[in-house]
Amino acid sequence: MRSKLHDIKAFAQREPAQAVAVAFGVGLLVNLLPTRVVAGTVSTVGAALLRPMLLSLGITKAIELTCNVTPLTPKP
Repeated sequence: MRSKLHDIKAFAQREPAQAVAVAFGVGLLVNLLPTRVVAGTVSTVGAALLRPMLLSLGITKAIELTCNVTPLTPKP
């Protein structure tokens, strides 16, 4: 992610006019989309990701509660 961000910054520094045109075009495209479409897409993707995330957190917590592991202490 950082490398992509660095590449985008480098592109904007090399080609500022093109970067402004791309940003304007993307902004215009997002602005033309109906709010319902954008909100619906975000909520659909969020709901699709929420179930596996909650399941994995629940499994992690269950393992943590059932495995009562005490930390090893070094012997003197």
